Formats: sequence, C-alpha cells, structure tokens
Amino acid sequence: MDSELEERLRVAFRDKLRLLPAELHAARGRTTPARDAATLLPSTRVLLKRREVADAERELQKRRQEFQQRMQRLAQRRQQLARREEQHRDA
Repeated sequence: MDSELEERLRVAFRDKLRLLPAELHAARGRTTPARDAATLLPSTRVLLKRREVADAERELQKRRQEFQQRMQRLAQRRQQLARREEQHRDA
C-alpha cells in the first residue's frame, strides 16, 4: 500500500510540475519580475523545482506517518480480537 501512495504522489507531483508555468504567470505581479517561465534563469527554475520537491516530500512524510498510525491501530485491534477469541475459547 505504501508504494501505491508513493505512485499517487509521484503522479500528483508530475501534474503539479506541468502547472508550474501557469502558476509562475499568476504570481508574476507578486514575487517575480515580468517574465514568462521560459525566460526565468535556470537557477530560479531549479529553486522552484526544489521547493516543489520539498513540498512533495513533506506531504509524502505526512502520509507515511498517517499510514504508520493506522497500521499501529490495526495491530492493536488485532491483539484485542485475539484476546477476546482466547477468552471465548476458555469460557
């Protein structure tokens, strides 16, 4: 299931990178000079990509933690079920 989550995030990340030029255009008036994405300096593009990667990594880490918590809860429920089954067998 973890690989399935990684694949979904990878696809979302790829889609987000495709939208990057549109986002740069929308942010033009706020943070960047009046240029389109094709005329950005390579270093600027690298920094933007690194930011995207960092965001994707944070999201992936968050989802991994949520997954681990769910698995721990499931393990606890299985232990409780095993104890109940043993109690029923003893009774």
